[in-house]
Amino acid sequence: MSTQQRFDRLGERAWGYDPAQVDDFLDRLAAVMRTTTTPPALGAHADPVAGPGTVAEPVADPADVTDPVTAEDSVASADTAGATDAAREPESAEAAQRRRRLGSRQVREGVFDRVKGGYDPGAVDAHLDAVEDELFAREKAAFVAEHGTRRWEEHLELLAGLLLGRLNRPHGERFRRPSSHRTLGYAAADVDVLCDRLMDALRGEPEVDPRLVRTAVFRPAQGQRSYEEQQVDAFLDRAVEFVLALRP
Repeated sequence: MSTQQRFDRLGERAWGYDPAQVDDFLDRLAAVMRTTTTPPALGAHADPVAGPGTVAEPVADPADVTDPVTAEDSVASADTAGATDAAREPESAEAAQRRRRLGSRQVREGVFDRVKGGYDPGAVDAHLDAVEDELFAREKAAFVAEHGTRRWEEHLELLAGLLLGRLNRPHGERFRRPSSHRTLGYAAADVDVLCDRLMDALRGEPEVDPRLVRTAVFRPAQGQRSYEEQQVDAFLDRAVEFVLALRP
């Protein structure tokens, strides 16, 4: 694990991201990025219609997607920088699997504990956004190289249909409620405002800024005034994927 301080730390009384967790995650990402200078191919289990970073499984609702296998599953183990085969200790199968599974989706879904005096979340998030963009561009290029432009277009059409099906629902009915009326969720009004903005952007702009979705913040709410957090988060994850996929 790297001992270098990668980001500014907050004050001793301020809560930031756990530096040890962030450093470990970035070290794993660095290993993935060093594996090849060309875009990695999709794994054998990836669905060419579903696109990069997904597994072949029927998906009726983008908000119900489970954690996917990434395009990195086909990448061979990377050499440690500056190490020789004789000096490098063999990587465990579990460690190799964790590293190979890192892709743009895993970067987007990364979560770190909060600790006092931790890394500045804004700086970490901005860095990870840039890494996600680069990884997704690699995954897209590899997908097109292996399956062709038409299959990529089919993936976009499928994803667009799933997203629009959700966005076209009436206010207050776009997502399900939490299972218990006492469970906190996202304020439905806030989520609906973002959905409206996303719909307007997709209709009127040739390229949508992913920060529209990445920086979304919703107030907590309960009962009929709320949406289930997990379902909203899953939908927004696919929305970011679609926005990135639209880039030339």
